[in-house]
Amino acid sequence: MTDHPRSSAGETPTIGLGTRRSSGQVQRHAVRYSRFVGWAKLVLPIGAGGLLLALAAWPYISQGVNRLKFVFPKLDSAQVRDLRMVNPRFSGVDKEKRPFTLTADTARQNQENADLIGLEVPKADIMTKEGAWVVVTGKTGVYQPNSHFLDLYNDVTLFHDKGYEFHTQQARVNLDAGSAEGDQPVDGVGPAGTITGQGFRILKKGETVLFTGKSKLVMNAASGEAK
Repeated sequence: MTDHPRSSAGETPTIGLGTRRSSGQVQRHAVRYSRFVGWAKLVLPIGAGGLLLALAAWPYISQGVNRLKFVFPKLDSAQVRDLRMVNPRFSGVDKEKRPFTLTADTARQNQENADLIGLEVPKADIMTKEGAWVVVTGKTGVYQPNSHFLDLYNDVTLFHDKGYEFHTQQARVNLDAGSAEGDQPVDGVGPAGTITGQGFRILKKGETVLFTGKSKLVMNAASGEAK
């Protein structure tokens, strides 16, 4: 009588252990799935509610976006590259150490030449040797900070605090020398009368005023006979 190999009987516990490990994995997967289902039951209603709120609020959001378009208009790329300053102020002293001041509504630096600054409504204040002030204004201008030259255009006015006032359409002012000149027709008024000319020269910060070309002076009766 032949005995059965014991190895066959020993295989049964091994198979049983493998079956128990598979059952444990199934249980862990079942627990994870139950947790996932629980989270899904919580998250999905919240997400659906948020989507419904977003759809309901979209008309108001769209109106707000349209309002922002007006508050923040599109900027031209040329304006972004342009170096622009609001209410600039340039101060300095001339060759005789007397102060001068140049202000404007806006200033723009020339992209091709950094020494040329375009000005809108420029105004230059210059102190004379005697302590008086000369004011020069225009609608537009170009300032050269290195050389202290100021070119004024359109409705240029030169005012001396002694009561002299001149009007022209173009003038160049040398802030360092305290002089001004122009080749456009000019008219002026002062305590002595009125004068017109085809050009002008102002030297030594207003100490000397010359009218060039064909000129005409009309003196007040108190100052002398009219001419």
